Formats: sequence, C-alpha cells, structure tokens
Amino acid sequence: MTPLEEFASWTGGNRVYWRAPGTDALAGLGAARAVEVDGPRRFDAAAAAAAELLDEGEIAFAGFGFTDQPGSGAWVGYPSGRLVVPERVVRGSALLGAGGSGESGVLRVEDGTRALYRDAVKQAAEAIEAGELAKVVVAREVEAVGSINPAVVLDRLSSRFESCAVFGFGRGPSCFVGASPEILVELDGDVVTTHAVAGTASRGASPAEDAANAEQLASDPKEQAEHRYVVEYLRTRLALAGVELDPTGETEVRTLPGIHHLTTTVTGQIAPEPGLALRLVGTLHPTPAVGGTPSTFAQQWIAEHEELDRGWYAGPVGWIDHRGCGSFYVALRSALIDPDGLRLIAGAGIVAGSDPEQELAETDIKLAAILDVVT
Repeated sequence: MTPLEEFASWTGGNRVYWRAPGTDALAGLGAARAVEVDGPRRFDAAAAAAAELLDEGEIAFAGFGFTDQPGSGAWVGYPSGRLVVPERVVRGSALLGAGGSGESGVLRVEDGTRALYRDAVKQAAEAIEAGELAKVVVAREVEAVGSINPAVVLDRLSSRFESCAVFGFGRGPSCFVGASPEILVELDGDVVTTHAVAGTASRGASPAEDAANAEQLASDPKEQAEHRYVVEYLRTRLALAGVELDPTGETEVRTLPGIHHLTTTVTGQIAPEPGLALRLVGTLHPTPAVGGTPSTFAQQWIAEHEELDRGWYAGPVGWIDHRGCGSFYVALRSALIDPDGLRLIAGAGIVAGSDPEQELAETDIKLAAILDVVT
C-alpha cells in the first residue's frame, strides 16, 4: 500500500502523513516515543529532545502551535509542541489510489465572521497609524459542517497543490491537514533554506487578466513593503543564529491554484548538529508573514484582538532526523478535521494603507484552498 493508504487504514491514535515537493511521501504510524513541550523555550526543549530521542536512521515528526500555550476547545490534543518517533515509517508514492474517489458527506460552510473581521482590520490599521505596529497578521475562522475522510482531503490536496508540502497530523478522531507553500526552515546537510512568502493577489478569469494580476502584485508598493518585512526578518534572524548567508535571491511571483504570492528564497550554510533544525525553527517562528512586526507587539495585539485559538494554524510542522537535518513548513492552507466537520483559519497581513474589504477578500482566497476540495 502507498503511504497515504497506510495512513488511511491506520486505526491507532497517532498517525502522520507528509509529502513535500519532489520527494517520496511518508507515513508515520504509531508512537514509539513521544515528547510534548510548552512555554517560551519550547523549541530549545524540542531540539534537546530530538537529540536524545533519535537513533541513527530514525526521524521524528513534529508540530507546534502558533503560541507557546496548549490548545483549547477543538485543539485539545494538539499541544504547543509535540515530537513523535513513529513505530513504523512507510515511504513511497504520494498517490492514494482509491482515495480520490472516496465518499464523504456534503459539507455546509458556516461563516459569521465577515463583519467582525472588517472591524479587526480597521483596529489593526489604527494601531499601525498610531505607530504601535508596522504590520500585524489578522486571522479569521470558518467552519464546514459535515463528514469527510482526512485521507480523501490529503489526496485531493496532493493533486491540486503539487508544489506545496501536504501534511496530516492525526490525534485520535481529529486530524490537522494542509498544503503549505512556505518553507520555514529546511536543513539539508549544511545548506539552510527558508522562504519569504508575503504579498497576495487573486488569479484572473482569463490568461490576460491573470498576467495583469501577477504584474500588479509585483509592482504594488503595499505588497512590496509587506514582503520586505519578512525578507529582512529572516536574514537578520538566521545571521544571529550563525548561518553564513548567501546573497538574497530575486523576489518572484509564485503562482498556485487560486492565488499569486510574492516569494523570495533565502539560503545559507551552517554545520549540522543534533537538534539543529528545531533550534532554527525557534529562531524564526513566528515570522512577520504570520505574526507581524515588531514581533512581540504584534503577538500581543493578536492575543488581545483576534478572539480565536489558532491552535497549530501558522505553526511549524515537519520532521527532523538524528543528524539535526529536517524540513519544517508553516502550517497554512490548513484545516482541523473532526467527525463533525472542519475548522479553517486564514489570515492577511495588515500594513499602512490596508483596506478591510481587500483583506477580507484575501482570506476568502486562502480559505478556498481547502474549501474547494471539500465542498
């Protein structure tokens, strides 16, 4: 069976699915060893645990919440950080086989957040105008009520988003799934890679309109400013962590189903050591692409005004091996699936000049990444 078929048939309480672009898919089944971490030093604790837990040839899958506090409500079971060395790892094709035609119930979208979101964006813009912040990411949550198999969602996401990392972290009856375009940190040998992904435009209805939207995104001062915050943050933080940085690559428009993004790849070199990928994760999370800047004030603003538990949304998810190498993506375009339906969260970066209606439309585009494959 393929990794996704193994994931779909596993009846234990712990299961992970992972498929990054250009690599074999992985299924991690069961928990031979597991560690949970929380608090301000959770990534250092996770790095130390990885160095202790992993024997040669093993990997640990890991997921973290946006904040350093345990999840509540629907997010119970998803702590602020969890590493799992699976009982068994299956590698192979990303195809599920029968999954694409799997049956699911009809899902009904329930969204009562639109007016509240516009108000939150206005409040964020006022804080920026007052000089309290330069940028803050404001998120909203919608629900899709009904029944669907997480493996079916993962199969459909894999088909639709070939250039993204598709992930599923199952805990009991719940499963956190997504298709992320954004590498937070990847350590391959001594090469470090991260992506600045900030700045968004919708796809056009025709090739000409689509090209015009991409061109507008590439030249829009507001989107460029939002993007520069992220690039500068990533380079500064990696340098402080001891990474020898390469010159900054060119900013490009990356086109995905339903959306265009501004993207810049940042690379460098550092000698690997056990747990290092997780220490680098802690150095970078949360980036201005999902939090804001200045980081501490942006996180305080989010905690006081957003009025939702982000759980693992916008947190780091990925894997690490015994050498300290690994790959972690930002958990975007994601949903928490339980027997009653899905919870989806999407955010938009608010900077000077942000328009509430446009930011609301941006979250609609991002939510559609999941909604389009389940409704």
